[in-house]
Amino acid sequence: MRPETRFTLSGDVYLAYAVLGAGEAQVVAALAGPTHLEAMWDVPELSGSLEQLAAVARVAVFDKRGVGLSDRVSGDVDVATGAADIIAVMDAAGFDQAVLLGGVDGGFACLAAAALYPERILGIVGNELVATFVVDEDHPFGLIPETVQTLQQISSEGGWGEGRILELFAGRRMSQDARVVSAWQRWERMAATPATAAWALHSMLAADARPFLADVHVPVVLLHVKDNPFIDARAVQWLADHLDQGRVVELDGDFFELIQAGGAVPAELEEMLLGTRVSDGARRELVALLVTDMCGSTETAARVGENAWRRILEDHRRVVRNALVRHGGTEIDTAGDGFLASFRLASQAMRCAADIRDRCRADGVDVRQGIHAGEVSVVDGGIAGQAVHATARVAALAVAGEVLVSDTAVTLAAGDHVHVEPAGTRTLRGLPGRWRLHRLGASS
Repeated sequence: MRPETRFTLSGDVYLAYAVLGAGEAQVVAALAGPTHLEAMWDVPELSGSLEQLAAVARVAVFDKRGVGLSDRVSGDVDVATGAADIIAVMDAAGFDQAVLLGGVDGGFACLAAAALYPERILGIVGNELVATFVVDEDHPFGLIPETVQTLQQISSEGGWGEGRILELFAGRRMSQDARVVSAWQRWERMAATPATAAWALHSMLAADARPFLADVHVPVVLLHVKDNPFIDARAVQWLADHLDQGRVVELDGDFFELIQAGGAVPAELEEMLLGTRVSDGARRELVALLVTDMCGSTETAARVGENAWRRILEDHRRVVRNALVRHGGTEIDTAGDGFLASFRLASQAMRCAADIRDRCRADGVDVRQGIHAGEVSVVDGGIAGQAVHATARVAALAVAGEVLVSDTAVTLAAGDHVHVEPAGTRTLRGLPGRWRLHRLGASS
């Protein structure tokens, strides 16, 4: 998965960014340190978690100003400017609101963005995020001195581009894997020259997000590895204590285990985005999905009154549930007059939808329905994943009494399924591309 690199202006500086994935949820990743958008895809230990998130969300990632493919700048980059850069990337990607992923110095800008643009930011997951590395009476927790010295030596004494960062922060397996080391060395060389790396370190050490903390009113999850040689745990806790919705999650392992596919960073982001950990060890299944929605329910309730509406709704639910039993469906969720159900076979879902349509129509009730088939994650007794969102979008396109079926579901259906006819191609809100849809015909 190598998304196309694009450029957008933030002020008078061009930023390089890329967008991958699909879905309604939106994530912006402000990664730690010097980065390079095109070299990162050769290091799956870096890009894997973004690709994992792309299964459930649209993900924008960018090179911060001064590094990688973005314009070089002079002077330290203050956190308010970094926040404006995040918003510029969101605008270019078409994101109205997003959850932010902030890695170390990238996290300073995330905190400022949540304070300065509160209507745009839904939450933050911070990977070793602190408020500042500035040491003073209010904040006595700077970067661990030995680490500062080592980083300065790496950036200013010829060590940049040799992969020595891995020796500091990665476990033994990664730092001694020839493939990882080679790819990482190339990533470093493309992200920054030694002088640029030294500038980035200086800019990071001077950054201070403390003036913005009182105005951060979104959930902030702070991930911290125990005994990290880079970040003082007390600094992470200090930040949590100065946020109204901050919490620390302390983890075993090493720094890079956080950001890899299956690691804590994508798991916490999925939790914040979806309320479930879709990719965190969940069982995955290929299923057919049906979404139903009773048409005109609000108007009907207003016309007939509360007691009569309750009886109509109870009758409708009974019709749907009986149809699910007859056709081997499993009720997943019910919201008001709508249902989400799963089936082992697409043909079962189609026959069930036709049954619901015909029986409801005989009762004077019209139902719009959508059917799709795809892979879902089974979590906490429910299901999650892009296929669920796609099915809901298909149903939303149906008119009263209509059943729309995705081309995927028709392809997977057995030969004896209910007749379908072409319904054209449509876009599904929040999902990429155009979808070929079919209209379910009369029951056989």
